[in-house]
Formats: sequence, structure tokens, C-alpha cells
Amino acid sequence: MSEELNNFKEQVLKNLTNHGYPQKKISLPLEKMYEVADNKGLSFNKVLELLKEEGHESEITTDKVIFYPAEQEEDMSAMFSQAQDMMANMSPEQLQSIQEMILSMSQEDREELLKKGKDMGLV
Repeated sequence: MSEELNNFKEQVLKNLTNHGYPQKKISLPLEKMYEVADNKGLSFNKVLELLKEEGHESEITTDKVIFYPAEQEEDMSAMFSQAQDMMANMSPEQLQSIQEMILSMSQEDREELLKKGKDMGLV
């Protein structure tokens, strides 16, 4: 790997860290990132590949690139599995209590709960 490519990769990581990464997902303007890499004679796609090898995932949308740590996906999967195990071990009374709690929520709260479930891939 060229030193310039490594320096650019480290610069991207430093920028992400300054904005709260890896505790939260960080997005950067996609076009700007390609332009900066191109101005340095580098491939931003290659930078993304190197970051992925180091455990830094990214998702490209129409106007931004979103970075998040790879273990975050694994953590979500483990958390989902743990939640399923917990529900399987609940008594009918506990499940009924949860159902009643959800039914007593406002429509907005239920929609928010559903949205969070969809975002986490649970629904």
C-alpha cells in the first residue's frame, strides 16, 4: 500500500473519530470524498476496501457514505438472538404483560417502537 493511500485512510479515520466514531455512525459527503481522493491521485473505493479490512464498514447512499464498525452488526445479531431466547423462556403471564404494555402505548409510541424494530432488522 502506498504511503499516500495509507495517510488518506488514516485522515478519514481521524475525521470519523473526531465526529464520534465508533460509538455512532458517521456520514460524510460522498462526492466530496471521491473528489478529495481523486485530487490526491487515489481511489476512494480502495480506501473503503482498506477500511473494511480493518473492521470499518461503510454504506454508500446517493449523496453520502455512512461509516460504522463491523462488530456493530454482530452485536445486533447477538442482541436479537438473546432477546429471542429471553422471550422463549418467559411465562405466559410475562408475555401477556408485555403485550398489554404495547397495547396501552399511544399510536405514536407504537409506531416509533415498530420503526426501531425495523431499523434493527427485527421486524
